[in-house]
Amino acid sequence: MSEAKSSENWIATRELVPKWSVGISGLVNLIVVMAATFAIWWLFFSDKGPIKLYTPLLGFSLVIWVLLIIVWQTELFDFWPLKRDFLNNAHPLAKGGLLTAITLAFYAVFIFVIFFLVIGRYGITYFNWHSLHKFGKMGTDVLTARETTSWAYISLSVSFFWITILFAIGGGKDVFRELKQPKQGVATWSLMAVISIPLYFVFFHPHLGSMFYPAQIYTAVPPWWESMAQTNSAEYSMGWIFLTVVVIFYTVHLWEGRPWNLVKKQPWKFIILFIGSLILGILLFKLELYIMEYWWDEAYIGGQNEANFGWRYSHSVTMAVFILTVGIMLNFYFSQAFSRMNLVLRGIIKTIIAIVVGLLFAMAYYAWAPTLLGVASGVSHPTENATAFLLLIVNLLMIQDSFMDGWPGYKLLKK
Repeated sequence: MSEAKSSENWIATRELVPKWSVGISGLVNLIVVMAATFAIWWLFFSDKGPIKLYTPLLGFSLVIWVLLIIVWQTELFDFWPLKRDFLNNAHPLAKGGLLTAITLAFYAVFIFVIFFLVIGRYGITYFNWHSLHKFGKMGTDVLTARETTSWAYISLSVSFFWITILFAIGGGKDVFRELKQPKQGVATWSLMAVISIPLYFVFFHPHLGSMFYPAQIYTAVPPWWESMAQTNSAEYSMGWIFLTVVVIFYTVHLWEGRPWNLVKKQPWKFIILFIGSLILGILLFKLELYIMEYWWDEAYIGGQNEANFGWRYSHSVTMAVFILTVGIMLNFYFSQAFSRMNLVLRGIIKTIIAIVVGLLFAMAYYAWAPTLLGVASGVSHPTENATAFLLLIVNLLMIQDSFMDGWPGYKLLKK
């Protein structure tokens, strides 16, 4: 393997080929992932299942952090500590099982040990729902406190997600190119954390402080975005930040990384990605809010459900992820069906398919999910957040593609 190749992530050097035709291979993988999604949902998440993790913020916080850790494993640490020989030759089920176990182990240490047991008990009260219930002395029950803690974890993940994707696509690892794993991954992650944690305190922590009565003004300033957003909820920050991340994923899965990968030199690649994706993300955010205003009339302060500003901000993420989920499926399962078209044409066609099928997916979800998933009926029910289910699908898509080489419909081409 050449020096240039060895410096690339393993994902960038591999080649997957369908076992059968592209259509059959893609459909087989789609069936497998959806069957696994429903099984996991009913076992771990559904209120009618045995474990009941979907509350819905607790379920949302679980799946978004697992997805973020998967991205860290593949993009920052390049599957460390596993060797290239194992990645190239191990059976997809063995490789996928081991990598998934590493993901869940890292999640347990990072969230439940560092944040929940250490920081939540000895530092910041709202990172541990037992501490919040015990020391808050506001009459909240443990379940309500758990939702507050889950929201804090979601908020922290959003700032980390933003910086992670900027570094992964914008070439942030170029800063530490001379380092080998795991030093390169640790150095890159540390730099990202130095940026992500202050972003969390600026864009999300004021909301956490305002959730209590009286508001915790001595540790959290009043939400500074309230005059712009007509709400003190950090759902406003989550909306435009997460849509900036989603826009980058759109370009990766529907446009093969264009236009960002056309820029080769640093720091211009990173700067153009940051500014360009921010503009596109805010435009998508505004477009979705305009459509919601057309569909449901204007939101107003004190409005409930779909008439609430915060609900619309967070639901803009949900609708964008419906389309993104379809876009990822197109890229992982059926991208080779478009390979003979030129880049612009296949990008346009895949984008149209993702939008149309994504919206149909959303309609089907809200019509049938109460029966198939055991969730509350209605688009704006306060106990319903479809993003948790969608990110569970995305997690399994990532595991199937990145950890299992597209098994069972695809296989790794031996070189």
